[in-house]
Amino acid sequence: MTTADTQEVGLLFEKTFRREPLGEYHGVEPGEGTSVAQASVQDPVSFVIEDTTLPGPSRLIAFRTSCILSAEGLQAKKDKIAKQGHGDAIQAILNRMTELWLAKSTVFEKNPRAKAMKFIALGVDTEYEGKGLAKELLKASMEKAKEVGCDAVTVVASAFATQHLFGNRLGFELMGRVRYSEFSWINEETGKEERPFENLVNPEFLEVYEKKLV
Repeated sequence: MTTADTQEVGLLFEKTFRREPLGEYHGVEPGEGTSVAQASVQDPVSFVIEDTTLPGPSRLIAFRTSCILSAEGLQAKKDKIAKQGHGDAIQAILNRMTELWLAKSTVFEKNPRAKAMKFIALGVDTEYEGKGLAKELLKASMEKAKEVGCDAVTVVASAFATQHLFGNRLGFELMGRVRYSEFSWINEETGKEERPFENLVNPEFLEVYEKKLV
């Protein structure tokens, strides 16, 4: 994935994330996909697939966005959240998943200079589903993570299908889970405690996984 892909990735993200439990329940903010794409293109672990038989210029049909985490970068993000807040409810629950992962993971304990790849998002155009594109993207990302020296891979899984994939088929370890209906956060705009996902019950949990690469 390159900077030239960010617009198309952003548009496809906004279409496909609406099918995920969090996106379907909470909605997708305008420009959210572009922000995800721009954050993901910083590291060489995000990939796209194009259908070259299409006339173009828009040929992108699938993407897997990822980023590389370090102990220093995670601390900087924690400090930023402490000063500026989470931003919105989805970011708040995703940040909570990062906390749960870090509380159980030994990646940075064993090596403070370690790196971990985080899967951010996957999107496949509806017309191309069932053709193994997600599998190709996952394989490419995992291989690149090893190549650039990542010690582990982590992912937050919001849907039954991805939880089954990572937990049962790909050998990832469950590091933590949050029951959607019980999650609460302080809305920075109102100063009030809220349960933004109290009616999200299918699936019941948001889960975070890890797989060691070394």
